[in-house]
Amino acid sequence: MVKWWVVLGMLWSATVFAQDDAALNGTVSDRDGTAVVGANVVLEGAVLTGGKIGTSTDEEGRFSFAEVPVGTYVLRITHIGFEPFSLSGVEVDGSTGDGLDLVLSDEIILLGQSVVSASRRQEKILDAPASVSVVEAADIRAQPVSTVAEHIRDLPAVDFAQTGLAQANVVARGFNNIFSGAMLTLTDNRIARVPSLRLNAYNFIPVTNDDIERIELVLGPGSALYGPNSANGVMHIITRSPLDQQGTNVNVGLGERSVRRFSARHAGKVGESLGYKLSLQSFSGTDWEYIDPAEIKDRDYDLSRMSSEFRLDYQPSDDLMAIFSSGYNQASNIEMTGLGAGQADGWISGYYQARVLYKGLFFQAFQNWTDAGDTFLLRSGDPIRDKSKLTVLQLQHSYDMGARQRFTYGADVLRTRPDTEGTINGANEGDDDINEFGLYLQSETSLTDQLELVLAARYDDHNRVPDAAVSPRAALVFKPTDTQTLRLTYNSAFSTPSSNNMYLDLVSSRDAFSTGALFQPTFGFAPSFDVRAQGTYRGGFDGGLSFMRSANGRPQFRSPFAPLAGASPEQYWNMGDPLFTNVMWSVGRGATLAQLTPVFAQLVAGQLQAAGLDAATAQATAGALSQALPNLIPEQLAGLDNALMSLNLEKVAAGDAAPFDPVADAYDVPFTRSTTTNTFELGYKGVMGNKLVVAADAYRTTTENFVGPLAVETPNVFLEPGSLANALAPGIAAAMADPANAQVAGAVAALDGVQLPGVVEGNGNGTAVDEVTALFVRGAASIPYGTVSPEQAYDPTALILTYRNFGKVTTSGLDLNLAYFASDALTISGGLAYIQNNFFEDVDGIADIALNAPKLKLKMGANYALQDMGLRLGAQVRYSGAFKQSSGVYVGDVDAYNVLDLNVGYQLPIEHDVRLTLDIANALNNEHIEFVGAPMIGRLAVMQLSTAF
Repeated sequence: MVKWWVVLGMLWSATVFAQDDAALNGTVSDRDGTAVVGANVVLEGAVLTGGKIGTSTDEEGRFSFAEVPVGTYVLRITHIGFEPFSLSGVEVDGSTGDGLDLVLSDEIILLGQSVVSASRRQEKILDAPASVSVVEAADIRAQPVSTVAEHIRDLPAVDFAQTGLAQANVVARGFNNIFSGAMLTLTDNRIARVPSLRLNAYNFIPVTNDDIERIELVLGPGSALYGPNSANGVMHIITRSPLDQQGTNVNVGLGERSVRRFSARHAGKVGESLGYKLSLQSFSGTDWEYIDPAEIKDRDYDLSRMSSEFRLDYQPSDDLMAIFSSGYNQASNIEMTGLGAGQADGWISGYYQARVLYKGLFFQAFQNWTDAGDTFLLRSGDPIRDKSKLTVLQLQHSYDMGARQRFTYGADVLRTRPDTEGTINGANEGDDDINEFGLYLQSETSLTDQLELVLAARYDDHNRVPDAAVSPRAALVFKPTDTQTLRLTYNSAFSTPSSNNMYLDLVSSRDAFSTGALFQPTFGFAPSFDVRAQGTYRGGFDGGLSFMRSANGRPQFRSPFAPLAGASPEQYWNMGDPLFTNVMWSVGRGATLAQLTPVFAQLVAGQLQAAGLDAATAQATAGALSQALPNLIPEQLAGLDNALMSLNLEKVAAGDAAPFDPVADAYDVPFTRSTTTNTFELGYKGVMGNKLVVAADAYRTTTENFVGPLAVETPNVFLEPGSLANALAPGIAAAMADPANAQVAGAVAALDGVQLPGVVEGNGNGTAVDEVTALFVRGAASIPYGTVSPEQAYDPTALILTYRNFGKVTTSGLDLNLAYFASDALTISGGLAYIQNNFFEDVDGIADIALNAPKLKLKMGANYALQDMGLRLGAQVRYSGAFKQSSGVYVGDVDAYNVLDLNVGYQLPIEHDVRLTLDIANALNNEHIEFVGAPMIGRLAVMQLSTAF
C-alpha cells in the first residue's frame, strides 16, 4: 500500500511541476536583419539552479529554453562585435513562446579601449600617437606567472630572455642585456627599477596579479614625455583603485620545481570617498641548475620572495583625487650581472608614493629604496652592498584651448643617491650623486576630424653629463574611419650614463690567470692579475681611460712582476724594454723549466731502460741529466720584444685553453656620454569586419653613442714569440755544442725524433735545437707579464672591464600583431617581429656590437572558452631565432628554440567564485637557453586555486 502512495505522490509532483514550467524561445538578429549565429544567451533568475542557465543561437539565430519555471527573469545576450544586450522583466508564463525578436547593435572591437601611456593622459587606443599594446585584467588573472614581466612575453616586439625561474631580461626591439634597464618600467607612473643600478628586477615589483587593471606597452622611444632612459619602450603597470572594486581575492598555487605561491588582496571603502587596499604575496621554488667554472662560491638554487603593498585612495569629488601607496619586497635568488652571477640573499626593496589629481593637474612624489642584504658575487665571493635611494618629484598639467587644441606640459626632478659602502662604486663612493631635471611640452592639434598633429619637446639636464639633452617628438595621426588609424611618427630619445657606467669599481675575479698562486712560493709575493670593472668617471667630464705611450707611440704597461726589477707595480714600462723583457724571460724560463724537467726526466728514463739499463739506474741517470737541463738555456737574451694580446671572454666561456687574441693597440675610452636614439615609424592599427584586429609597425632607428656592454679594454703584454725564438735558438745551439754539456745535450738530442702531441713534435732534421726552442717559446710566451693599464686605473695591473660609446648603429624592423575574434568562444592571435640586422661587426674599428636578440620571432596562439562549462583553454607557440650575444662576461651564441605554452582555466560550478588554473610553460619540455650564462630552461607547470568574495 505504501509503494502506491509513493507512486501517486510522484505523479502528482510531476503534474504540478509540469503546470509551473514553460518554454522561452526567440530569435537574435543584427540591425540589417541578418541572423546572429553563436550568440551567448543567458537567462538569470533566483529560482534557477546556480541562478542562471544558458544556451546559444543556432544557424538561423534562434534560441530556446525548455521547462523554465514560471517567473520573471533577466535575459542577457553577448557576441563578439556586438554591444552586450540586456532585457529585464522577461515573463515566462507560457505565452512568450515565440514572441521574442531581439536585435543587437554593432560594437567595434577596441573602439572603447583607452590607454594613458602614449600621451600621459587618457585617450582611445586607436587615437594614440604611438604603437601601444594592452594586456587586460582578465588575461592577467588567467595566468599564474612568476613575475609581472611574463604578461608581456607574448607580445611580438618584446625580447624576453628568461634567465631563471623568476628572473628575466626584457626589452623591446633589441639591445637587450644581461643586467638590463633599457625599457622604462612604471607602476602607476612610478619608476619601478632598482634605484642606482638602473636594473629592471621584475621579481622586486611587489604588485600582485589581482592588483593589476591592465599593462600597457608603448614601443619606440618615449623620452619626449618620460625623460631619460626610455629609448627602448615603456612598460606601464596600472593597478586597480579600491574605490572601483572592493572585495577579497585569494590565490594558492603549487607547481613543479617545488613552486609554492600565495597571494591575497583585500579592498574596501569607508563611506563613499575613501578606499583602501592591502595585498601580499609569497613565492618560493628551486631554480634550474647551472655550473659556472669561474665561480668560487657555491650557488643556492632555492629562491624565495615575499612582498606587500598598501594603498589609500581619497576622492571627495569628481575633480579631486589623492592616492598614497607603499610597497615592500624581499627576495633571495640568483641574479646575472655583467661581471658574473650574484647570489641575492635577503635583498630588500620598497617605495613610498603620493599622487594628487585635480582636474587637469597631476602631481606625484615617490621614493624607491633598497638594501642588498647579504648579497655577494659568485665569481669573487666579494659582498655587494646597496642602500641606494631614488627620489622623484613630477608635476604635469593639461590645458584645452578650444575643442581642437590641447597642451600637456610638466617638469620632473630625479635625485639618485647611491650608497654601496665601497662594494660597487669602490673608490668613487661619496662622489657619485646624480641630479636630473627635465621640462616637457606636448601639443595635440586636431587639424580636421580625421587628422591630428602631435608635437612635443623635452629639455633635460644631468649634473654628471656636460651637455643638456633635447628630445623632440612629432606624430601625424590619420583616422579615415572610426576603426582605422595610420600613424607617421618621429621620436628622439636619450639614455644618460648609468651609475655603473660612471662609478663602477669592483673586482670581478681575483688572480684570473693563477700567476699569483703559481709564483708566490718562488718569489715570496703574488704577482697576480685581477679582473676589475671600472667606470669612466674618474677625473670628471674629462675622465675616461687614457693610455700612456712611449716616444715611438707604442702603449706603455705596468706589471705585477715589477718588484723583480726593483720597481713598483705602479711604474710604466716601454714595450720591448731590454731590462724588463729579460725579467719576463727569467720568469718564463723558470716556469717552463719547472714544467719541462719532470717530463724530460721521464722521457730520458724510458730511453735508458729501452737501451738495457735497469729501472733504478735509468731513473737516477735521468734525474741527474734533467738537473743539468738549465745549462742549455741562456739566462739573458738580447733583442726581445713584446706582443699585445687581449682576453677573449667568448673563449673563456667556451673553456678554450688559449683564450687570448692578438691585438695591434690599446684604444682610449672617453668618458661615457648619453646615447641618442632617433626613430621614424609608420604604423597602422585597425579592425576589419568587426573580428580581425591588425596592428603593424615599420620602423628605422639610428642609435648614436651606443653604450656597449662591459668589455675588456686593457690588453695584456706577452713576450713576442718571433723575437724570443730568434734570440733563444743561437744560445741553445751554442750551449749544446759546449763539451761541458755533452751528456745532457746527447739526451736532449733524442727530442728530434719524439712525437708527444702538444708537448714535443720532433721533425727529424738531425738536431734538437728547434724542438727545445719551440718548447721554451711556447712556455715563456704564453704567460701574461703586464697590463696596458690606463692612468685612471685604481689597480695598476688589473685587467679592466669598462663601458665604451660607439658611433652609429642603424636598425630597421617590422612588428606585426593579429587577433581574430572568431566567436565569443574562440580567439586566435599571432604575430611576428623582424629586425634586419642584429649584429654589427667591427664598429668604429674597435669591436662588434650585438643586439642580444634574434632577428625573427614568431608567435601564434588561441583561446577557447566553453562558457557553459566554465572552462577556458589556451595554447601559445613561440619561436625565437638564433643570435650572437655579447653582454659583459657572457659572450657566445644562443640557438633558436620553439616553445609550446598551455593554459587551462576552470570556473567551479559552486555558489562562490572559485577558479582553478593550470599554466604549463614549455609544455613539451624543450630544454634550451635564452641567454648565454643562463641555465637550461625546461617545463614548468603551476596549478593555482583562486577565489573572490
